[in-house]
Amino acid sequence: ERFDEVSAVVLEHIDILTETANEFSTFAKLYSEEPVLLDLDKTLKDQLMIFDNKENIHIEYIGMSGAMVSAPRPQLIRVFVNLITNAIQAIEIMQKEARDNEQEPVPGKIRISLRYSTREGFYDIVFDDNGPGVSEENQGKLFTPNFTTKSSGTGLGLAICRNIIEKCDGEISYRRSYA
Repeated sequence: ERFDEVSAVVLEHIDILTETANEFSTFAKLYSEEPVLLDLDKTLKDQLMIFDNKENIHIEYIGMSGAMVSAPRPQLIRVFVNLITNAIQAIEIMQKEARDNEQEPVPGKIRISLRYSTREGFYDIVFDDNGPGVSEENQGKLFTPNFTTKSSGTGLGLAICRNIIEKCDGEISYRRSYA
């Protein structure tokens, strides 16, 4: 019994170390990926297919054809996957807390919108969800390395996202969602 408990803890730590190594590896590759012409609409739709299987979370996508950019494709996909995953995890945690408190969980909603930016030659991609959001005191730390509000994870995901987006001459920010 003790062996099983210790094994579970060791395996959890191995997973954490593996994830950390992967995050640092991705971080190191940020400057080596060559930009390619990329269809944002198709790329976003492709990523959503992976996630559109959650029973109590509805994902809505409002896209636009012809949104082409020059960007490192694997890195941009990583940003999209990270942001969608964060939204799903936040909603699932909120739903679990409701069930733990013997309340009916609120159905999750995620809306992703691709649209023209007010900045000439750029696009905005907005990720909205009805999760609990980020507390005001944590908003300033959100994109800094090693910051996380989760019980697991490295705290590198959003920092890496910011780095990727800035390398593409873009911006990433957080605002309270009203989805």
